[in-house]
Amino acid sequence: MTDLTTQFSIHLAKDTFKFNASHFVAYPGFRERLHGHNYRVAMTLIGSHEIGRDGYVLDFGCVKSVAKKVCKEMNEYFLVPTLSDVLKITIDEGGDSYLCGQCEDNSDHIDKKLKSTHPGTVTIQCEDGSRFIFPRQDCLLLPIMHSTCEELAIYVYSQLLKGLNRDYLESHGVSAMEVTVSESTGQDATFRRQIPSREENGEAFDVSSYITKSPIPAMPCSIESEAA
Repeated sequence: MTDLTTQFSIHLAKDTFKFNASHFVAYPGFRERLHGHNYRVAMTLIGSHEIGRDGYVLDFGCVKSVAKKVCKEMNEYFLVPTLSDVLKITIDEGGDSYLCGQCEDNSDHIDKKLKSTHPGTVTIQCEDGSRFIFPRQDCLLLPIMHSTCEELAIYVYSQLLKGLNRDYLESHGVSAMEVTVSESTGQDATFRRQIPSREENGEAFDVSSYITKSPIPAMPCSIESEAA
């Protein structure tokens, strides 16, 4: 007889679950310097008191394939928190532009319009007056407010859920998932929640719903010299 108090889960933290990216965290009254991390991702999928007839909670191979794809899509970008409440972000998706140049007969008093493709830019104006301009193709626009490990874990969770498919998870009795994003050894954040229903899917990944509206308390320590 099956013991209903038991529960199965699987945990994956492979060396291939990684991505390199640059970012800075900004919130009212504070902005980090631009820097980067070698991020790593791990996940735990919580099943039921039974495993499938195939002997699995889920096939490791399927989960690994999806996780590697998610990490690859985040690799070597500047992470842009498009929902930031302190950064003014202007996105130019690019298009055709025209440059002036000499005519073929070198009569430089006559302008010839040379058509070129403008790759686009992302301009970020910061609260402290700093201004950054990045090539659009080097930026990953994310539906988060801060590019912290906590909010990146929410985003990675949403992408893993999309890749694994809710129906597939439900058919295997997976009820919850936990995602950990690490920015360096011993420094990580974890997001855990039940697998959202179709009705609540959009709300489940609205990062603002997880952020308190309370004032930011003063820190009891200085972080100006913190490097990693």
